[in-house]
Amino acid sequence: MGEVLTNSQLGGRRNILINGAMQVAQRATSATGIQSGGYRTIDRFRFGTNGRDDGVYTNEQVSDAPSGFSSSFKVTTTTAESAIDANDLVWVAQRIEGQNLQQLKNGSSDAEKVTLSFYVKSSITGTFGVNLYKSDNTVRIINATYSISSADTWEQKVITFDGDTSGGGIDNDNTEALRVAWHLASGSTYDSTNSTSWADYSTGNWAGGHAQDGVITTTNATWQLTGVQFEVGEQATPFEHRSFGEELA
Repeated sequence: MGEVLTNSQLGGRRNILINGAMQVAQRATSATGIQSGGYRTIDRFRFGTNGRDDGVYTNEQVSDAPSGFSSSFKVTTTTAESAIDANDLVWVAQRIEGQNLQQLKNGSSDAEKVTLSFYVKSSITGTFGVNLYKSDNTVRIINATYSISSADTWEQKVITFDGDTSGGGIDNDNTEALRVAWHLASGSTYDSTNSTSWADYSTGNWAGGHAQDGVITTTNATWQLTGVQFEVGEQATPFEHRSFGEELA
């Protein structure tokens, strides 16, 4: 019987992210009237804003999900931002502790490539940004984009990032070391530079490559996320389903 290789790991845990199937929402399953960032519903996934003038949002755990999943994280713009100013930002992110990232070999000559896969659905099509932001030692960032081709349709996206051989590595502790962020809006202050290779962080490359702000500037526009997996290697493997109890723990 042949072996099935799972990104240099036979069995065991592959998904570095927690609650990627959006099963656990201990705070609430719905939060309305959101005008600033925070952890509102789905555990581990933070909704972030900066520079908001008009925008008001809802965060929800909903049962609308692609085949094989039961939940997704849904953002709805209930009051649109009238314009995206230079200092405006809206994003969704998960922060990862350094002690869960030592297998990346970050900062060494043999730093590992990593692959991010996820399902996304939005009422707005276009090019959206996603990035990895490393906060330990020298602050580093790498930008990528994905395209939503069909409105209101679940699409799977797969993005592979090179390993970062510079920047002093990731500390083995329980503080945030790496952040995966999906951008929903960005002003020119934050997306003037598109760092498609690892680079030192500057304000201008936080949301590099992000182009579609329509979810935030359109009343009742929606964006949904589920099936998020972040793993060592150059290919996406099938989503690692964990029990509700494991994710809750």
